[in-house]
Amino acid sequence: MNRFKDAKFLELDGDLANCGIVEVDGLTQTYRELAEEVMSSFEEIKAMNEELQDSYQKLQQLHEELESTYEKFARQLAVIAEGYDEVTGNHIERVGILSGFIARKLGLKEDVAIKLEHFAPLHDIGKIMVDKRILNKPDRLTDEEFEEMKKHTIYGAALLGEDKYFEMARTIALYHHEKWNGRGYPFGLKGDEIPIEAAIVALVDVYDALRSQRPYKKAFSHEQAVEILKKGDDKTRPDDFNPEVLKVFLEHELEIRSLWDNVKSKGEISTLKERIQRLAVSGGVEK
Repeated sequence: MNRFKDAKFLELDGDLANCGIVEVDGLTQTYRELAEEVMSSFEEIKAMNEELQDSYQKLQQLHEELESTYEKFARQLAVIAEGYDEVTGNHIERVGILSGFIARKLGLKEDVAIKLEHFAPLHDIGKIMVDKRILNKPDRLTDEEFEEMKKHTIYGAALLGEDKYFEMARTIALYHHEKWNGRGYPFGLKGDEIPIEAAIVALVDVYDALRSQRPYKKAFSHEQAVEILKKGDDKTRPDDFNPEVLKVFLEHELEIRSLWDNVKSKGEISTLKERIQRLAVSGGVEK
């Protein structure tokens, strides 16, 4: 017996056009209602998806605006630190650019390199809590003064707080004076205990200090600075640095010299003191 002898197919439009629904006895209405429910659910899901996409785009825009605000705030913090230390010039800008360059040559992800460029300039933010007489002393620091100077790493990490956005900045501020051989501070970390971002800034910071004039030293040439990094002197040893970071630095030292010289030739960035002076004479409009 063929129970589908009197069956017939219903024609459907739209998204269900390719689906056949068989009318058998009294089930036709049930299938029709089910089809309508499916279509109604489909339309609801489609509307919800469009709403979610719109919300996601708005969230992305808010995230980008927040990132921009954080970056501006970080930049202002760096300028404050730079203005507090009277002898560093545009040190923070050079450290940021060179750190990002080395990160890329090490094969770190681009977003990590970009963050490093943004946050490396905050490595010495803790110096704003160090006595300026110590910070700018032209003579050799006493043991007591040096112990106070070393605290700028702790101060910096504390100033940057617990905000997740500043996690890398906090790591750099805290560990950028640690040394691969364990001779550094504040914790005497060794080897891979030192986060890579801090290890990069540690080397770049020393290179920039060697090439810059200070009250207690003359500026070295690029060649002299590289020689000190390779062979050491009375303050610096090659094994102070992460060997992979040092290797990349030496492999690309000509590019690094060019980058450093280019930033130097732009002139010094505006210190906080200079910006205050400009605002004072311009009636509050910074030009």
